[in-house]
Amino acid sequence: MATATIEMTSRLPDLSDSALTAFCEDISGMFGLEMTCQRRHVGTEAVEDLRRRFKKLSVVHLVQAEGALDGTFHLFFDQGGLFILSGVIVMLPESKILEEVKRGSQADAENLQDAAREVGNLLVGSWDRIFREGCPGHGHFVKTSTIVGKPQGEVAKIELSDEENVFVAVYEMTIDPYPSFTCAAAFPQRLLGDSAVGEPQAAAGAEPPAQEAATADNAATADNTAAADNGAAADNTAAESREPAPSAPPEDTATEQDAGARAQDGATELVTPVETRDNDASAPAPPAGAEHADTAVDDAPAATPEKGGGTETFGLAGGAEPVFLNPSYVQTPPSTDRAIADLLRTPAATLMQENVVWASPEDSVQDTIARMQQHNTGYVLVGREGALEGLVSSSNILAAVSLYLRPMFAKYRRSEDDATLAVKIKWIMSRPVRTVTPDTPLGRMMEMICHHGGRCLPVVNEEAKVQGIVTVFDILVHVLNADGASSWQGLVSQTPPFLV
Repeated sequence: MATATIEMTSRLPDLSDSALTAFCEDISGMFGLEMTCQRRHVGTEAVEDLRRRFKKLSVVHLVQAEGALDGTFHLFFDQGGLFILSGVIVMLPESKILEEVKRGSQADAENLQDAAREVGNLLVGSWDRIFREGCPGHGHFVKTSTIVGKPQGEVAKIELSDEENVFVAVYEMTIDPYPSFTCAAAFPQRLLGDSAVGEPQAAAGAEPPAQEAATADNAATADNTAAADNGAAADNTAAESREPAPSAPPEDTATEQDAGARAQDGATELVTPVETRDNDASAPAPPAGAEHADTAVDDAPAATPEKGGGTETFGLAGGAEPVFLNPSYVQTPPSTDRAIADLLRTPAATLMQENVVWASPEDSVQDTIARMQQHNTGYVLVGREGALEGLVSSSNILAAVSLYLRPMFAKYRRSEDDATLAVKIKWIMSRPVRTVTPDTPLGRMMEMICHHGGRCLPVVNEEAKVQGIVTVFDILVHVLNADGASSWQGLVSQTPPFLV
């Protein structure tokens, strides 16, 4: 376990180099700008030192890793990176970006928060692609949140304690014609394990704890009146004080390895199967293997996302009883609680919208806006010949178009702002797309939305053909209608008024 962790740590700098280089290439290709990055520092340091690097306005993307890395790591950009990257994404005028790099306020940063989130999506997509290609055992990366502000004031949100150390790779990035800015990838000690992250480099020159004992030895040697046997005893004591602490017994190490192997294989002890009230023998028992919550239909492996798209499919095999990770879903007291349990078993096929709106990856943002407004939808699936490549939401659109296309900024509108409407949606769509099967229960879909973010889940069959979509609005309407005291009639308005 420790050897694998150390090997992973030794590979992190090269993987980070490749991931950030891929991100720069993506930005360069999307916006026709030259973007480069160069590593400036790598090593272990205290969280306090990391905060000092980013003491001004910054943006921090929290990334949930599964697989070879298991936990949350952080991607930091300083004030220059915050305003330059966000400004480039929404195509602000060059003079406006340069002004905010120098004098941007918290309010200015908050106005670009949607753009900062989109930068984070592109960034994590690049990291996920590189780790998929170059890191055996990698699962996937998911951006859980984007925090804009001063790290010293966002301690709780950033989830980094001053008492821990981080393994950091620091980069200098440049987007022509703007000034360079700083980016850092920070991997907490708890993510890499104690054996992989040593003492902070800042403490490398500090006096070791055993030095006092060595000083005492020298004093004893200089003292001609000391007995020889006492001097020898002092030497032995000093040597013992420098001995490393005994390692954990082999039994504990084996136990940890076994636990890690079980977690890698599916960790069935973390999954609570659905129970039936009154021991109803007529209910089918979950088949072997159904306890894995992410098993696809007929045990077919989920499609592996590749460059340019991909999907991740979740479902249950052969109509098995639904299985949830949260034990609160499976309590089975009578009346109301029983009704909630039944509600959470509702399959996706019952909730989904069958009329799905499609677009081509080559369609423009303006075309997609018109299609959304025509069909009153906040979600458009992107693909060719029925093959799902990505998903465009109203949030993607709002992050892609210039702020100056909105009514309040109409007097500042320029030709560069109108140009954002011509951007192809393949550059702004969300990918990979997480999908479900028609049998996936409501409880599992809610869990996926809460864990991974996003508000739309395409429903696909065994041949990976899209059957419909389930959105948070569909879930809310179904919950309202399940309550006898309230109901919903009519259509849900999903499309915001994008432009003038």
